[in-house]
Amino acid sequence: MSSIHFCRDATSHQSIRLILNSSDLNDSQQLDYDRLANTARGLRYARIAGYVMSVMLLALGVTALIKGPVGFETFKGSYFVAYALVMSLPFARMSDKLWRAFYILLVAFSAMFVFVMVAVVLFAYMAADARGERLGVPGFEGTLIFMALLQVPVVLFQRKPDLLD
Repeated sequence: MSSIHFCRDATSHQSIRLILNSSDLNDSQQLDYDRLANTARGLRYARIAGYVMSVMLLALGVTALIKGPVGFETFKGSYFVAYALVMSLPFARMSDKLWRAFYILLVAFSAMFVFVMVAVVLFAYMAADARGERLGVPGFEGTLIFMALLQVPVVLFQRKPDLLD
C-alpha cells in the first residue's frame, strides 16, 4: 500500500519530501505527488525571487544612503538595507525559536515596506508635480510590494508545508 505525506528534510528543513512506501502509484496518488512536487518547486522559485529582491533593495538602499542626509532618503536607505538583510536570512536552517522570532520580524518589515513604498511613490509624484511633470503608473514599486508580501507565506510554507492543505 502506498502513501504520500510531508516530512522535513533533515538537513535543510525547507524541502517538501514525498515518501512512498511502494513504487507503484495509482493515478490519484500520482496526481498528489505531482501537485506536491510542483508546490515545492514554486516555493523554491518564489524564495529565489526574494533573494533577487534582497539584492535590489540592498542596491537601492546603499544608493539612497550615498545621496547624503536628506531626511526621508536616509530613513529609506537604512530601512531597505535592514529589510534586505532580514529577507536574505537562512530561515530554513534556523532553530524553531530563532525562526519564530525572525519570522515575526519579516512579517513586520514586510507590512511596513508597503507603507514605505507608498510614501516613496507619493514623494516622487509631489516632486514631479513641482517640476511640472507627470509620472506614469508606479509599476516597479507595485512589483516590489508584491514580491515583499509574497515572502511571508513562502517562508512559512517552506518551514511548515503541512499548512498548505
